[in-house]
Amino acid sequence: MWHRTFRILFLLCLWSPGLALAQSGPAGAVVAGSDAAAGSEVSADIFTVQGLAVDVTAESAVAARRQAMREGQRQALNILLRRITLRTDHLSLPDPSDDAITQIVATVEVAKEKTSTIRYLAELTVRFRRNAVRGLLRGVGISFSETRAKPILVLPIFEKGAVLSLFEAGNVWRGAWQRLDLPATSLLPLRLPMGDLQDITTLTAAAALAGKSKQLRAIAQRHGVEKVMVAHAVLRIDLASGGVPQVQVNLLRYGPRGKSTEVLDYTASVSGGLEQALKNLALRVAVDQEEQWKRRTQLTFGADTSLSALVPLSGLADWLTVRQRLGASAMVRSIKLQGISRQDAQVVIDYLGDTDSLVVSLAQRDLDLALIDGFWMLRLAKDKAQ
Repeated sequence: MWHRTFRILFLLCLWSPGLALAQSGPAGAVVAGSDAAAGSEVSADIFTVQGLAVDVTAESAVAARRQAMREGQRQALNILLRRITLRTDHLSLPDPSDDAITQIVATVEVAKEKTSTIRYLAELTVRFRRNAVRGLLRGVGISFSETRAKPILVLPIFEKGAVLSLFEAGNVWRGAWQRLDLPATSLLPLRLPMGDLQDITTLTAAAALAGKSKQLRAIAQRHGVEKVMVAHAVLRIDLASGGVPQVQVNLLRYGPRGKSTEVLDYTASVSGGLEQALKNLALRVAVDQEEQWKRRTQLTFGADTSLSALVPLSGLADWLTVRQRLGASAMVRSIKLQGISRQDAQVVIDYLGDTDSLVVSLAQRDLDLALIDGFWMLRLAKDKAQ
């Protein structure tokens, strides 16, 4: 009886227009990656540029407003393209005409509007059409990423003369990170802890470097993240190079899948002061991490790639959740259901990019895709321990 009810409810949810989470395509496929599917929170944020200030003076207020809209939309497009592409491609980004940009823009919201007889000031929020942006970059052969990572908590630990500091007042390395303008719209959102009394009593610098899982998990949960990155900066004086201060940075990552370590070597010039040198170094680390993320999650449109995966289910709600999360992934082009039962479903996923990138992208949606005994298995993250 339950099995019959499940099948009836499933068919209703699959075909009911009011409950559909993405467009229905041919042969029962659910098409993701369209502008309709771009309405998910993550996709919408990536293709939206907010808080863009415009200030234009012209021969009249009307002319000033018209010019401000043109310049604002162009500036917003430049911000978006730089957000999703590698820095090595920024000099080659397309420069479309004003008319072409209007075809790429989906909506423009205006706030804090002020005018005089010749001046126009406002704050714009510009949302772009995802498929149009994709076409623009594909037309010039530039790869890009649309996958936003889950937020990562950065713990800047400074070591000088064998003295460690994390939340202590003298931690100039943490101060350097605090002075960075870390955008919330980055594809790799980095957060800093508040450094209040609760943070101080939760984790020490020594415990973080030692990888004390209980304390690291506690501070991660407090700040609403799954992963923690310990940025350990060691300041040394290199006598061989004339006493130039040298900073070595070790990045220790902790998360549900364990620990990983990355060693980065930088030499900080102190001609402009140690604090400025450390700020430049913090920016370099943040940028490098985001660039690595973009490379891992780049979309590839040339190859038609797909895989078949088994999806374990405990009920209808599981399938609806899996389908919604797949449809919200920028890398998933379409989903085709091959069969379903009370215990599992068999799906074919058509996707952009390589399989490793797909695994990383789906993990940001709390979906675990793994090759087990030669077969692909797709699970909700909550089922990982089962």
